[in-house]
Amino acid sequence: MESNTKAFYPAHPSTSVDKGDILSIFAALIIVSAIALVFRPPVTEAGPEVLEPLAPVGIPTPAVTTPPAPTSLALPDMTRISYTTGARDYPIWYLPDNLTGYGGSDPLWKETGIVPFAYIHEARGGITRAFHVPYAVWRLNCSVSATVRPEAAHFRMALVELESGTIVEGAELRYPGSIVKTVERGGKDFYLIIGVDAIDSYRITLETLLEYL
Repeated sequence: MESNTKAFYPAHPSTSVDKGDILSIFAALIIVSAIALVFRPPVTEAGPEVLEPLAPVGIPTPAVTTPPAPTSLALPDMTRISYTTGARDYPIWYLPDNLTGYGGSDPLWKETGIVPFAYIHEARGGITRAFHVPYAVWRLNCSVSATVRPEAAHFRMALVELESGTIVEGAELRYPGSIVKTVERGGKDFYLIIGVDAIDSYRITLETLLEYL
């Protein structure tokens, strides 16, 4: 007899995933990603690159030179002028009768840079050896001392250019004192003719200025 009763078999579990579970997983992934973005350290942006300046091509660098130290001006040696024994070898060897035509003492120099370069110091008259003066402007600074008979003191002086025999300057004193004669002629040889009466001594100093050295 065939039974009408059907056999009962239990159902196999379903291999498909529920839609609710998928939504839950997707929501969790979104939350995790959001948290990671929030707590991610900021990325440091690189600043602009600093470029070192390049030396110009083809332009030479000027050399630094130290200026030379100023050198001190060498002063001339003080030379003593003496009398000669061969006066007749000169163009003239006598003094004119009157030297007053050459005028009195010239104005004194106001400058402070006066440089003496030669002198003669004697008690008698005579004619000096020739001497060379290279300066364009110079002067004869004469002083006469007379204590025994000052009222009879007489001093005469003539500066002569050796080559031409021309008297460049002259001076005359009839008493003790001083006289200055400025000469604006240089680069030549000169000599002096001196005449004295009743004096103790005289001194003539040849002087110039620093600007003419």
